[in-house]
Amino acid sequence: MCASSYDGRIVRVHALTRRSRHEEGAAAVEFALVSSVLFLVLFGMIQYGLWFSDSLSTRQGVREGARHAVVESFGYDASCTTGTNSARLRCSTRKDIGAIAGTPYVKVNAANWQKGKAVVVCAMVKADGALGLLPMPNGGWITSKTQMSIEQATQAGAWTNTADALPAGATWDWCS
Repeated sequence: MCASSYDGRIVRVHALTRRSRHEEGAAAVEFALVSSVLFLVLFGMIQYGLWFSDSLSTRQGVREGARHAVVESFGYDASCTTGTNSARLRCSTRKDIGAIAGTPYVKVNAANWQKGKAVVVCAMVKADGALGLLPMPNGGWITSKTQMSIEQATQAGAWTNTADALPAGATWDWCS
């Protein structure tokens, strides 16, 4: 309560008014209606943020993989040391991609290994989003392709065209 003077009399005024039960129920209904839309927008922002993050890391990982291929530099990842150069490159490119909400698949086209020829590195990431609330672009598939000219040709026999096995319904047709 607070007191004030009016014409010499002290008038007591309630600082806070109580709501009736009817008004409290209306506030709960309004909150329920607004919060459902608010949470959908919030979780949608999180889901698309993860998708965009995976998209950027796929593009950068494929670029790094192609760069390591053309200069034949594989010493940066100690866990990818077995197999042909193509298999080692696929392994290190998957790690470079490092998708948050998806699984990366990599393809390397490097059968004609000669200085000045092109090596092509492609990747696909199936990113349905961590929450799965909203439909993702392209069915959740993120694709990236990078082509670079070969700068080193010291191990020509160790390169082949290789690709990770894709889930049912996905193809490497777009990567040639």
